[in-house]
Amino acid sequence: MERPDPQDFEASALGTKAYWDTVYDRENTNFKEIGDIGEVWFGEDSVERMVDWVVDHIDNKQTNVLDLGCGNGHLLLALADEGFTQLTGIDYSPSAITLAASVAKEHDLGSTVIDYHTVDFLNDEGDEAWEIKKKKQESYQLVLDKGTFDAISLHPDQTSAKANGVDGPREAYVSSVYHLMDKDNGFLLITSCNWTMDELIDHFKNFFQYSSHVKYPTFSFGGHTGSKICTVAFKPLPTPLS
Repeated sequence: MERPDPQDFEASALGTKAYWDTVYDRENTNFKEIGDIGEVWFGEDSVERMVDWVVDHIDNKQTNVLDLGCGNGHLLLALADEGFTQLTGIDYSPSAITLAASVAKEHDLGSTVIDYHTVDFLNDEGDEAWEIKKKKQESYQLVLDKGTFDAISLHPDQTSAKANGVDGPREAYVSSVYHLMDKDNGFLLITSCNWTMDELIDHFKNFFQYSSHVKYPTFSFGGHTGSKICTVAFKPLPTPLS
């Protein structure tokens, strides 16, 4: 059976800010009461594989790193443990940023300070400190995404955008991320459970080119072989194709 048009995926609460605010309000309470940092999306293995890719491909530990939709900040903490020092996390949920900052305070970061900001980068809105960084035209050599593009893909506005023949949140994501990045030396490393590697390559092709991918265990079903998750590294094109 053919996979449905990705534009036709059913909208979900997972694509809304209200959902994530509720999730992180609850996880902040749990962290305060029992020290539980909350769910690690896609599991520890996905974090380890992303970190391994970074360690294998990025030699400069002062590389400017941005985690899109950082959640509880677990991925940035893992990079800090590997010696990376220029770490920024953004999330459009203020509760997520509160949780990430609280978790970081309990982690032995040495002299490293992870810079957290409440940012809705699709709508070009951020806290004061983030706006100052933008005015300085700071760009990132490494942008990380573990599940954020998946969530954005489920936003209710994606369906209405298709009906009206205009770009939706998914398309806005690709363009917005591109404009945050160092075009000469940048990498985007994205992990998804909703998209195959080929689908990601196709969707990002006007702004990014495939660089490499992370190997995961595969399974076979109905004559097809695949994996439940994919992690793909992209490099930004010098100039967008459209």
